[in-house]
Amino acid sequence: MHRYAPTPRQMLWGVLGAFLLLILFVGLGYAFTSIPSPNSFATNQTTLLYYSDGKTVLARLGATNRTSIPLSQVPVPVQHAVLSAEDRNFESEPGISPTGILRALYVDLKGGDVQQGGSTITQQYVKNAYLTQQRTFTRKFKEIFIAVKLGNSKPKAQILQDYLNTIYFGRNAYGIEAASEAYFHVHASQLNVAEGALLAAVIRAPGLYDPAIDASAAKARWQYVIDGMVKKHWLSAADAAKVSFPTKQLKTGEAQSSNTDCVKDVFFICKAVEAELNNAGIDEGRLRVGGYRIVTTITRTAQRAMEGAMRDDNGGYQKHGVDKGREAAMVSVQPGDGAIRAMYGGSGGCADNTLPDNCTDLTGVTGMFSGQGDYTRSPGSSFKPYTLITALQQGIGLDSRFHGPSHIDFPGTNGKGINNSGGESCGTCTLTEALARSVNTIFVPLAQQVGPDQIAQVAHDAGVQKRHHLDPVPTITLGTSDVAPIDQATGYATIAAQGVMAKPYLVSSVKSGSGATVYRAHRSTKRVFAADVMADTTYAMTKVFDCSMQATACGRSLPGRPAAGKTGTNGQGNDNFDAWFIGFTPQLSTAVWFGNADRNKPVTNHGSPMFGSDAALAWQQMMTTTLAGQAVESFPPPAHVGSALNASPTVAPSSGPTSPSPSSSPSLTISPTLTPSTRPTHTLPGTPSSSPTPTSTTTAAGSAPPG
Repeated sequence: MHRYAPTPRQMLWGVLGAFLLLILFVGLGYAFTSIPSPNSFATNQTTLLYYSDGKTVLARLGATNRTSIPLSQVPVPVQHAVLSAEDRNFESEPGISPTGILRALYVDLKGGDVQQGGSTITQQYVKNAYLTQQRTFTRKFKEIFIAVKLGNSKPKAQILQDYLNTIYFGRNAYGIEAASEAYFHVHASQLNVAEGALLAAVIRAPGLYDPAIDASAAKARWQYVIDGMVKKHWLSAADAAKVSFPTKQLKTGEAQSSNTDCVKDVFFICKAVEAELNNAGIDEGRLRVGGYRIVTTITRTAQRAMEGAMRDDNGGYQKHGVDKGREAAMVSVQPGDGAIRAMYGGSGGCADNTLPDNCTDLTGVTGMFSGQGDYTRSPGSSFKPYTLITALQQGIGLDSRFHGPSHIDFPGTNGKGINNSGGESCGTCTLTEALARSVNTIFVPLAQQVGPDQIAQVAHDAGVQKRHHLDPVPTITLGTSDVAPIDQATGYATIAAQGVMAKPYLVSSVKSGSGATVYRAHRSTKRVFAADVMADTTYAMTKVFDCSMQATACGRSLPGRPAAGKTGTNGQGNDNFDAWFIGFTPQLSTAVWFGNADRNKPVTNHGSPMFGSDAALAWQQMMTTTLAGQAVESFPPPAHVGSALNASPTVAPSSGPTSPSPSSSPSLTISPTLTPSTRPTHTLPGTPSSSPTPTSTTTAAGSAPPG
């Protein structure tokens, strides 16, 4: 078959034609592109946050804080600091950086999205003044045309002045003058080299490099700016050695709470929304001035109920200054969907000096989206359900019986062994009873038998973020590795959804002022556990409210509505440091945490040690109010997976700690009727069948917290 091949002349004409079309395209684009005025910031619109109904306003982001000043009022070293941070070749380059653009386009094409930077200061100013969140080639080309035209029509000093007066520095401060006030309470003309370098450092990502949020990241970025100034000969090495990170006059971040309505109980919702959208490519600076309409996943009923539960005096939590200094967090997630329906991140926002790091979301939601500043604590026995799931997956049924003395010797605990809270013992308990009563002396040997590494994997599969290290030792079942409340709310939501893990999210959609949708949530769900294993897990967790079993959450159930959950208390001796309760219905999973900013300070309630059962009071109040009037949904009946094993520790009950020895190491003796080769497995659809091999780990550390 004859194939047509163009002649050399035809190829030449084709190349010339394409070249002429390119010149025509560039010429027309340049000719019809207008330069925006920096004064366009005077017409900025407030961004509104809505509850999930899309109609009721939750909060406002805006009330732009900006004061324009001439470049002559910005000290030259401060100007150089900004150039060092953002565009070291600003003085010599055109309005665009061809190599930077090509590098950015290559990365974007490789990743399938136009997100990469590569912007000069001129391009950054254009992007801010243009105020669009469209991540497309069309927007990028417009940005390039404006930058080139700007570079050809205005002197560098004018461009730098406009840039310094419009760039966002965090803390609701636009421009160098407002930033100087927000961070140091001085005018820009009074800034020194160290202070100017810090302001330059935060430009790239204020939510990350603000020292009130992440001091270590801020210092590293600050040092990068100083080193760049030395490299460009704007600062001598000798002078640089004398410069230190500014801390004496640095404000702590209270100005961040000045946003209209974004204060008090909704402050952390605003911060988490900003973090999620920043992670999605909508930066904080333009978010606050672009007039966006953001629909969150927060429901008004659940949020109000949560705020009430954390402030009311039903359990003596917050009202009347009881146990002043104690902190609390609560967060709710919708099972099977991942929508965060309510969150309470602490009392008072950044202006409250009792908060750790001045600006920490105690729920961990902001850290989940930003990857920084996460708040984690020991979850105590609220981690035991992950051990239960692991056991069920390995064929150890709920009716299996184990001895639960008040104390057992255990290797790796420095001779302290494992104790039950209050010296409680359980002669021969089923696995269901052991969970309801939170028997440590049953669950730690069980964790050793089924494999601590397997438990860690189950926890991660359920929703505990993988960036949280879970120490694979038998005491993992007692919650000795720190996690955030959002992790526990998500993990329990996976159980409530019968094995479907849904990634949490807080923003449903974002529309521009013109009504165009610029962002929509991408729900991410995955089946991680077999439904029959979840049915048994849920059944066992409903017994945590069963007073006939002497359960730890006796009296904390939801009237007329099936519920499941688990208490958790992290303590040592007579002191408790963290009190947790996480519970769920088929519609909602809610985690509650009480503790202190100082993790070594005991948490008390009316002077007495606080337990997970106390946290359950706040959970009970919030869930009862939130679910009032909603349909009553039932859990699936237990599936009775696995076999009822008779197992007994080889150690005898003891009255006190003794030195561990090889003969006193606890083990679980599995009934001969179920051997590893015949143990049933629970595989998920579409995955190969496998039987996890139990591991015997003897590196447990620490004493057992009460349940």
